[in-house]
Amino acid sequence: MRIAAGPVADVPADRCVAVADGRAVIVRVDGDVHAYRNRCLHQAAPLAGGWVRDGVLACPLHFWRYDVASGELRNGAGCLERFPVEIVDGDAFVLLPDDPPRRSLRDELLARARTYDRDAAFRDRS
Repeated sequence: MRIAAGPVADVPADRCVAVADGRAVIVRVDGDVHAYRNRCLHQAAPLAGGWVRDGVLACPLHFWRYDVASGELRNGAGCLERFPVEIVDGDAFVLLPDDPPRRSLRDELLARARTYDRDAAFRDRS
């Protein structure tokens, strides 16, 4: 799915903004536009509104920090899900994957039941 994000010149360089109904965020660093899923690796907090300084994005809620160029978590393991960005005639377009088809509640429960380990769940309670 190709989502218009507007002119590259309008993409902020000091914070990330939500696009695609909040599913992604974009930011411009050194003239390059980067797009990521709008979810921090820490508690899935939204990244929209996060500050960007010296190529580092800080989550606005808990201040987890990511390298904007790569999406890698600073001082830890993990990486943000990155989306490709196309620039056409000065406009940025974010390429999002198509949403997977929704499964019924019955199918969700059956899938969970197939992998559920009662003994491990009991051990993990404590």
